[in-house]
Amino acid sequence: MIVQTESSSIAQVGKWLAMGQEQLPRDAVVEVAVSALSVADSPRVAGEDPEHIQALAVAQTELPPILVHHSTMRVIDGVHRLRVAKLRGDEYIPARFFAGDEKDAFVLAVKSNIAHGLPLSLADRKSAAARIIRSHPQWSDRMIASVVGLAARTVGEIR
Repeated sequence: MIVQTESSSIAQVGKWLAMGQEQLPRDAVVEVAVSALSVADSPRVAGEDPEHIQALAVAQTELPPILVHHSTMRVIDGVHRLRVAKLRGDEYIPARFFAGDEKDAFVLAVKSNIAHGLPLSLADRKSAAARIIRSHPQWSDRMIASVVGLAARTVGEIR
């Protein structure tokens, strides 16, 4: 495992490795074996988009790190980037870790996919809202709406 951050030194990296992955600083980027990662529980109802994977692959640009749920090694954000790495034959992919529970990992997956990359469809966002209502019933419609990219009124109708 290789750890790099914006301001890391070799000594700092050694300390972080000694502390374990959960103690890595938030900005730590870790080179993770592609074979160690799993893909499940995506907020995308229709799954991956092969055209988007191809477009990323031919771009030949360095892609941002993926986000991985630490305890399950499941990709939270970056499944298309993982598929590109596999297509290119890469053995490792840059990643950041998330150490929260699986419910919060799903929320983060939705929020991440709203913020960048290939946008979630309306069906994806509504499905995600329904799931978050079940997993976080104490959250307001407005809070859920801010995560899934819908109007609070729409979340209320789903509730």
